[in-house]
Amino acid sequence: MTTSRFHHVIFADDFFRSPANGLQYHAANRRFLRGFFDTALGRLGLPVREITPLSEGGRIDVERLMDRLELPCTPAGWARACIANLLPLAGREGLPMFDPGCLVIGWGLTPALQQCIDRSGASYLDIEIDPRRFTEHLHFCARTNDPVIEAVLLSRRVDEELFWNHASALKGRFARHGAASLFDPRLRVGLFFGQSLVDLSLVSGGRTMHPASVIAPLRELANSVDLLVIKPHPYERALHDLAPIARAIPNVAWTRENTYALLSAANVHFASSLSSSVLTEARYFRKPAHALIRADRNGAGLLPETCSDWIPVGAALGAMDFMAAAWGADDNNNAKPSLTAWPAAAIDRAFLTRWGLDDQTQGLPEVAELQMGRSYLFHPGSPAMSWLSHGWAGFDGDGARSEGELACLVIPLPSLAQSPVLSHQRPYRLEVSIDYRSNAKATSVLALFDGTVLPGQRGTGARRRSLVFEIEPTAGRKCLVLQFVVAAGTGRRMAQPAFTIRKLQVSLRMGRGVISAPPKTTAKPWSEMHPVRAMTRAFRALIDTARGVIG
Repeated sequence: MTTSRFHHVIFADDFFRSPANGLQYHAANRRFLRGFFDTALGRLGLPVREITPLSEGGRIDVERLMDRLELPCTPAGWARACIANLLPLAGREGLPMFDPGCLVIGWGLTPALQQCIDRSGASYLDIEIDPRRFTEHLHFCARTNDPVIEAVLLSRRVDEELFWNHASALKGRFARHGAASLFDPRLRVGLFFGQSLVDLSLVSGGRTMHPASVIAPLRELANSVDLLVIKPHPYERALHDLAPIARAIPNVAWTRENTYALLSAANVHFASSLSSSVLTEARYFRKPAHALIRADRNGAGLLPETCSDWIPVGAALGAMDFMAAAWGADDNNNAKPSLTAWPAAAIDRAFLTRWGLDDQTQGLPEVAELQMGRSYLFHPGSPAMSWLSHGWAGFDGDGARSEGELACLVIPLPSLAQSPVLSHQRPYRLEVSIDYRSNAKATSVLALFDGTVLPGQRGTGARRRSLVFEIEPTAGRKCLVLQFVVAAGTGRRMAQPAFTIRKLQVSLRMGRGVISAPPKTTAKPWSEMHPVRAMTRAFRALIDTARGVIG
């Protein structure tokens, strides 16, 4: 006969994140847990069930629960529900009673759900993919309010040296198969990692945070380096959440390079983000990490006092010997396979993705230094192709074609400190000339330099454009960063807006009078604007302006 500390098991997830609150519900992770643990739980004779919202055919009425919480059925309401007191709602609107003898196995349980379960006398096992995803195989990380389960997790904890060893191996690989530095070894670089627009880790103080909310501390970090490089989340195509950074901080560039190649770069001095899991990984690449918000999901005052830290464990979390020990079963007739018998690639196969780890990645590219006065064409084999840092689809027969709503060039400049012309009293300037072609007459392209829109576009044909502008050739400027916002004009939209950059030339010329410079921005200071409104206004202003500039 099998005895157990638990009488039944409930599989759960964040069911408040559902269509009732205007959000997409992801049932795959909960279903994974049910299938993953089903065999062992069945052998232990424990009854199991899942709890789901009405939208998934379940019994939980999220809309009525939100009404009882006096919260709006919106994404903002969902963020507040993540830290709300759910205990008075237990047993109502389909939310079950979590009594002693109940074990909840959950994926991404919110602080509110953990508190409700704990105060009801039940136990929980909260599971996610461990944020250190650069190892040969993915791992779980788990936390619990149950001391017995915590002890079993700790006995099977993944050795910390495993992560250090895999990071060292990756750094060696990228050192052999790529450039040692990002863009130019003379540059001091900081990284900012974007995240998915809807993520529990972005909820802080019951609000979903955005990059526009942390401009001030991010600007301070950017002031400590030559370049703050934005790395968007690989699965988040929309960039409007990141656009305020480029508008508010002048020394910004963008990149699409591999996360671990970036962390391996010798000239990267820090990694920053709102709360990305990459910050956990940065430590193993010996990069200082700066989290710009305090996520509620790990807030000490918001979680049960009995909640353990996150504990990294392997895929053998679902093995019979772990389950029997955690559940307190004493049936010796049940087979207890060893940990080594569990498939090491079980998590990899289930999720079919490695996020930032790709065995085909060749590392950072070598980036050519610009030669003053030389005219560069964008075609395969040209040094200019190495300047395409983000938002480019490659060569289209005429030049480098853009892809998406934003494209970026990063061009290392030769050292101007020893230039003989700069030692004279007469003013000199850097003149930048760019020829490009839009994919449609209605497509408009706005160029940004140091956070301001550049004037000087002129049409040279139905779809051909020329952009000429000037900058001061200061001795401390090590690179030229140009950002392009691409938008379709008004009227019927025929194709995704894009443009092809054909030619670029930078010349050092003698000036006659005052050096022209980009106009000063007249936008309100960021501190005087509501963060989310500031983000929206800045990006929409760019797009609306682009739609109005039709040559």
